[in-house]
Amino acid sequence: MSFSEASLQKKFAELTNTQQSVQTLSLWLIHHRKNSKTIVSTWYKELTGNPKPDRKLTLLYLANDILQNSRKKGNEYLKEFSNIMSDAIGDIAKYSDDKTRFTVERILNIWKDRKIYQDDQIEKFRQKLHSTKSLISPEKSPSCRPDKAKLSLREEVEKELSENAGIAVPEPADLAQMLHELESSASSDALVRQKIAALPHQVTDMEELKKLRERNEALELSKMVDDASALLNGYNLRLQQELVNRKQTALKLAAFIRNQSSEIENDEKMISEWQEKVKQVNAVKKELQNHLQSLPDLASIEEAAELVPLPSAGDLFSN
Repeated sequence: MSFSEASLQKKFAELTNTQQSVQTLSLWLIHHRKNSKTIVSTWYKELTGNPKPDRKLTLLYLANDILQNSRKKGNEYLKEFSNIMSDAIGDIAKYSDDKTRFTVERILNIWKDRKIYQDDQIEKFRQKLHSTKSLISPEKSPSCRPDKAKLSLREEVEKELSENAGIAVPEPADLAQMLHELESSASSDALVRQKIAALPHQVTDMEELKKLRERNEALELSKMVDDASALLNGYNLRLQQELVNRKQTALKLAAFIRNQSSEIENDEKMISEWQEKVKQVNAVKKELQNHLQSLPDLASIEEAAELVPLPSAGDLFSN
């Protein structure tokens, strides 16, 4: 199909959240990369025009596939997406829950690992993700209802597993990637923790306000407090995201273990069945050997018959 805005709109309308659909459209868009400006502009309109988180994630998956697979052919898409990606991520965050933010965070980590964008640009995308307030009310989430006792992470995972047997089992490579990403979580960021530990005591001591005598001192302290607040708020958001990431990883890991336990049970059952069949075959083999031993040796009988011929009628009556 040749490229036109009408055909582009039709392609986006036909896009589903399946991997095949995303990859098929990605290949078509990469083939028409000379129209990257129009394509990315249309992609952004599709993203911001639909408030459904699942649809926004599907479009982000599409952008991810394009960015990763178009680099060898040119940097048109890298440039075009870089101009709007921060706003796009902000729009996704606006309509996202914790699971959606977790998915976006994973995609950002992939871009960082594969050098899709520079680290500082990835960090700007990440800040946009965590600084944008979601329009989804937390009260809609069952886990946030005040009448429920707060569960531990382990209890939450076990509860969700028991209530949802259809949780997708991750591939080993995906699970390994999720565990690898946890190694660079906020709690492991020694540099930021050192900065927080080194914050001047003035930013946390209310008594310091009583010591202010000049406007310059007040402005200087105000800047220190603003910087400290930005650092702490940013780190707090990262810690909250880490908690979400760890919960999702624990959930996927538990689903993986549950699946492997089921596979082990199936394997043990199969081994037991085949061991029984082996016993049956061995029993038949033994019985056959015993039966063979009880049968006469036909070869010996034939040899004896050849060595001692029966007498003829003449021999019997010759005497």
